[in-house]
This record gives sequence, C-alpha cells and structure tokens, in this order.
Amino acid sequence: MNSIYAEKVGVDWNETQKIPVFCYHDVVDNNNTKALEKDPFAITEKRLDEHFNLLKKEGFTPISIKQYEDYINGIGNLPDKPVLLSFDDGRESMYTNIYPLLKKYNYPAVFAIILSYMDTTMPPADINKMVTWNQLREMKNSGLVTIASHTYSLHNFVVANRYGDRYQNVSTIWWSDNNKYETEKDFNDRIANDILTGKNLFYKNMGYNSNILVWPFGVYTQYSVNIAKELGYDYQLMLNDDVKLTDKSCLNRYIIFDNPSNREILAMLNHISKKENVIAGQVDIDMIYNELPEQFERNINATIDKLNAMDVNVVFLQTFADEDGDGDVNEVYFYTDKMKVKADVFSHITIKLKEAGFKVYAWMPILSYPWMSENPNNAILASETDKLGWYKRATPFSPQVREYAKGLVKDLALYAPIDGILFQDDLYMNDFEDYSIYAKDIFRKNFGKELTVENLKNDKNLMQKWTKLKTKTLNDFTKELIDVAKYYRPEIKTARNIYPAVIMEPQAEEWFAQNYNDYLDLYDYVVIMAYPEMEREEDGINNMSNEEWLEKLVTVSLKNPKAQKKAVFKLQGYDWKNNIWINDKEQHKRINIIKDAKGLNIAQYPINIFDNQ
Repeated sequence: MNSIYAEKVGVDWNETQKIPVFCYHDVVDNNNTKALEKDPFAITEKRLDEHFNLLKKEGFTPISIKQYEDYINGIGNLPDKPVLLSFDDGRESMYTNIYPLLKKYNYPAVFAIILSYMDTTMPPADINKMVTWNQLREMKNSGLVTIASHTYSLHNFVVANRYGDRYQNVSTIWWSDNNKYETEKDFNDRIANDILTGKNLFYKNMGYNSNILVWPFGVYTQYSVNIAKELGYDYQLMLNDDVKLTDKSCLNRYIIFDNPSNREILAMLNHISKKENVIAGQVDIDMIYNELPEQFERNINATIDKLNAMDVNVVFLQTFADEDGDGDVNEVYFYTDKMKVKADVFSHITIKLKEAGFKVYAWMPILSYPWMSENPNNAILASETDKLGWYKRATPFSPQVREYAKGLVKDLALYAPIDGILFQDDLYMNDFEDYSIYAKDIFRKNFGKELTVENLKNDKNLMQKWTKLKTKTLNDFTKELIDVAKYYRPEIKTARNIYPAVIMEPQAEEWFAQNYNDYLDLYDYVVIMAYPEMEREEDGINNMSNEEWLEKLVTVSLKNPKAQKKAVFKLQGYDWKNNIWINDKEQHKRINIIKDAKGLNIAQYPINIFDNQ
C-alpha cells in the first residue's frame, strides 16, 4: 500500500476524509480542442482513459455509493485503496463518452443530473445537449451507474445585492425586483421547494427516489444539508477537499480541471495538496467607500490593482465604519437590522474581490459596539475607572451581549459570501477588568468568593484561575460565534488578532486574557500584530531595534509546531506615532526578516490604496 495513503487512512475520520472522491464534468472527443479552451472543467476521453488506467496500475479500486454505505454502517468492507468517481451536470457525454469507459474498466460512478435541464428542450448553451431519461435508465440498470440529483434549478447565480452582483444560488439571499432582500424564511423555502421539485421529477421519470444530492458549485448551508436529509437524501457530495467534514453522509470532492496529468491525479489520490501561504492585505472600507457611485467603483478597482501588485491572496475586509479611529463602532457596512448601516456595500466589495481571485475574511469587532452597553450592566468595568482598557467594550459575561453579537455575525454570514472571519483585537480583558455584575456573578459561582481587588491581591492562585476563566470565556464566545457563521457558511476559515506581548511575555495572559497556544488550537490562523513602532514602544522594550524585536517575535512565535502553518505576521503599513507611511524598502526588509526566521504567512495593515508603493 502507498505509504502516504496508508498514513492518511490510519487517521481518525474527524481529522480527514479517508476516501478520495473525484468530481468530473464534461468528457469530450479527443479532437475537440475548442471544448477544452471554452470549458476548463472538461477533459478528453483519452485523458479520462489515462486516469482510469492509473487507478488500476496503482491499485486503487473505484467503489459505489452502496459499498460506501455498507462500510459506514459496519456491514461491509472496502478494498485497500478505495476511490469514488462522480460526474456532474448531465451532459450527453455521460452516455456517449463516459459510460463506455466505465464498462471497459468495470468501474462504478455517480452521475449527478441538473434536473431542470431535463425538464426543458433548451438547456443552456454551455450544456448544449443533455443525456436522456432512457439513457439514464439503461446506465442505472447496468449496475455501474448511480444517478444523483444535482438539484432542480439551483445550478446558477442569482442577484445578491443592490449593485446587481450575482452569486451562487444555494447560499445567496436574493435581492428582489422590488429592491429589498428576500427573508431568511423565503430563502430557506426556496431551497426546500427546489429540492422537492427535483425529487418529484426524478421519481416520475426513474420510478424510484435517488438518495444522493450533489450541491452545485459545492456550495451549501446547514439548513440545505438538513432539509435534504429530511427529504430522503442519505448522501450529499460537496467540493473543497481541504475542508474537514465530520458527517460521514457528506463527502468532499477533488474537482478535476485543466485536463490534469496522472501526476496531479496521483497527488489527489494520496491526499497531497500544496497549501498556499497566506499573503494578506487588511483593507479599510472607510478608505474606499464613496457616496458617488462612479468614484466608489474606481476606488474598488484601485484596491484590486494594489492588492494584485502586492501579490495578496487573502483580504481582511473591514465590516465596520471607524473613520475617526477611536475604536467605537456605531455603524457597519453590511446589511443588518441590529444597528445603523452606514452603507450596505460589504457584499458588493466582497464579490468584486472574489471575482478578482482573492479569499475574503470579514474583519469584525465583537465587543466594541457602544449600543451593546447602553445598559450599564452590559459594559466591561474595571476595579478603578482609570484602569479601563483602550477599547470601550461590552462584557462577554452578559448573555444579552452574546446574543447581540450572534445576531450581527448571523447577518454578516447570511448576506455576504465570506471565506472567513478575522476577530478584531477588542476581544480582550486587562488585569483590572471585568468587574461587571455578570463577571462578579460568574466569579462567585466558580470560586465561592466575591470578586474584589483584595481577594485577588491576597491570593495569586485565585488570580491565575480568574485569568484562565476570562481567557476561556472569550475563547468560548468566539466558538459560539463561529458556530453561528458556519450555519450559513459551513466552510469558512477563522482567524483572530493577538497582541505580541502575549507571545513574548509568559505573564501577559493576565494582562489581556489571551493565550497564544489556545489560539493555535482554536483557529485556522492566528494573526500576530507585529507592529514594531507601536508594540515595541508600548511594551517598553528599548534595548533592541525594531528589526531585532521582530526577529525575536517570529522566532518565539514559531516554537509551537502548529504555528508554522497558522501564524500570520501582520506588519504595520503606517507609523501612527510619526504619521507617515512605512516605505517599501523598510517593509521589504521586515518581510525578509520574517521569511529568514521561517515565517510563512504575512499580512499588512493598513494599506495605502492610492499610492504607488
């Protein structure tokens, strides 16, 4: 058995999907080069034959969904090196080009059909001609082909906002013709009705119900997964092979594109994928939003040009308005009914950035909304007024505050197609915080004492326990928020800002209620605020240069093995002390320091969109 594959198979299911699953689309005649030029997901018959021969040569055995079902139910075994083959959409090539090769090799496969295209005489031009019901019945009766639903009419893009941007149907709240968003209920009903319509059409023509649903573009929500199960779909196929799924009835797939070579297929079979290092730009919508539509669009285009020039692949995009820079969030840039919206532009910018090839993370504060603490009981309090931290924050110990924040995260995830969330650095409590009534109540319940300065001062062990509880409270709060976001965007990644002192000084957890090792366990990325001009001075470190401080930060950060892939070193692009932008020469020097110290992931904030650096 291939050693890499054997290693992966030995891992618990919750860590990785054991069985490689391939997603093919159209398979064209060998001399149809124009089809390959027009469709990057098409491959030739010859190339598919080569792939099938590779499976045989390397000892991989394609399995059917029924074999997989028996395996997970404990009533059947799988071959040593199983693989599952699937073909999407339902073009005529399923019967003319793919089915003959399946028969040649005796390989089973799943064929996913866009059912609305079977219900019309004019499928879209890119589909051209669909397989017929008679052909599907013949292939099903062969025992090699299992027919799946690719939904009835969700394999398309719909209008997502007032700007006319279009995004995948299954995960997008429609912007309707009467200039408003559909309700969440209407959204969910639309998905459920489509699945039911497809189910009925399938039964009418095939005489039985399919138990496999294949999500268009690999996009889904937790609601869509749940309703599909309720309607009888026992198995669901997605995409995105790098996302871990714990539900064995859902399978991720490697998408086949650009006519891949055998070498590329072998890498997929062995679960080997090259992970791109993060090069992130943190972008202020404050800087690019303009009430004049033409200027706003020019600013978005300038942002994209600047990010491309910086070789950025991930954008941390501001969700909130903070033009005065005081950290108080009174307005946001995404649609919500929870607070004032300065301009509903976040989804528009997000879609434009994604169309340009960037992953977009919503950079989002959680506690620094003044309206959350209009009730004084909901505000973080300090033992003394002058000991409060630099952000005005609501207390994470308040159930009401937690519900407020969940509502904001829900609206963000529901209305914008984000790839991730970056939690703002307002998620902290200093060593003099929190003395709110909710914090005092939690303290009393956990330690059987009153929360007082004297009790903490006289019992260092108690202070350590309280610090750990504050840290855990903030961490658990983010986990609740992630669960909310993942209901609507199940495959989003997570990141959280952290102060360098927490990494450099072991006792700093007490100062911030942040713990670096916890972060590395909890989030996909930890964004380290590597701001020499700001952090070095604030921490009173005067015995080393900016360069020495940065090198030490990277070195210490990478001592934890998980940090190699997860730590993102975010450099400051602006010197707030001297009110000047940091020049290219200096920034490149700092980037080289990070790279020389083996740091892989780099970000910058802020970015001067309109300069030529």
